[in-house]
Amino acid sequence: MKLSVAMCTYNGEKYIKSQIDSILNQTISIDEIIICDDGSNDTTLEIISQIQQQYPTTIFLYKNATNLGSSKNFEKAITLCTGDYIFLADQDDLWKEDKVKKTLAIFDQNPKAEGVFSNADIIDSNDNLIPNLTIWDSVFFLEKELPKPIDFFNIVSKNGNIVTGATLCIRNHVKHFITSFEDNVLHDEKIATLLILRESLYYSTENLISYRIHEKQQVGMKNIHKIVTKNRLKRIILDLEKPSSFLEYRHLSKKKYLKYQKSKKYQKFNSIKINIHDLITKSHSELHNLNVKMKLKFPIRYRFVTLSDQILGKRKML
Repeated sequence: MKLSVAMCTYNGEKYIKSQIDSILNQTISIDEIIICDDGSNDTTLEIISQIQQQYPTTIFLYKNATNLGSSKNFEKAITLCTGDYIFLADQDDLWKEDKVKKTLAIFDQNPKAEGVFSNADIIDSNDNLIPNLTIWDSVFFLEKELPKPIDFFNIVSKNGNIVTGATLCIRNHVKHFITSFEDNVLHDEKIATLLILRESLYYSTENLISYRIHEKQQVGMKNIHKIVTKNRLKRIILDLEKPSSFLEYRHLSKKKYLKYQKSKKYQKFNSIKINIHDLITKSHSELHNLNVKMKLKFPIRYRFVTLSDQILGKRKML
């Protein structure tokens, strides 16, 4: 079994050494670290080159001729990996020493798994742990409260992506259908969505990395102080609470409409053995049933909003 890491760098001089060290110090050794640098103009390349001299058969550095951006750079790094399992890594996090071991254990326990992600601690620019908050809290993935097995498509289509690429590992064959990445879709979102549609995405509940929040990160959590983990609307979206007011029904209806539209969008991926027809039918039925309830419960407001949407050319309530 060969293990690869796909890492992208860009002006990461402050944290790159500690991140690479944390990958090299795993209890199960990584065989290759593929690093694609996107045009760093600080000392990132020099730091990597120094480490590479110590691990010439493990670390492979590729310098992009032009800046590709985060998603396209990860596409390149993933494509270059030759391992049976490919771990994605950001330049500024820290891996727990048993991340690889515990991730591979999830694959072993679930033969259908093509991808595994995990939860993560959150640290600041000085390695200080931010208490009582994990990366799952930040994306409202309330795993402990959700009924099992988790309906991942329901969550990501209504609530947004919950899979942080820095925690993700995929089997090698996955790279043949998850690339190429669109410029307007983050790489982790596309990978997660396709694996969800294939019913092959699994997870570890453990915090297997320390995800760093700092001012210069390209992609990451913004306004962390505004994160509220018990947001009622989010809980309604996740079907953990029932809507009561018209505005809550209306909000949920918009999210179910988004789920329906996304299910239709993914018809183009039928070539990778996804049963999209049943997903579309189910999404349409959910939206229709919710709007029937809303119409019965709030007939006057429902009629007014429907008419207003029609005049403004907005979506029709199914």
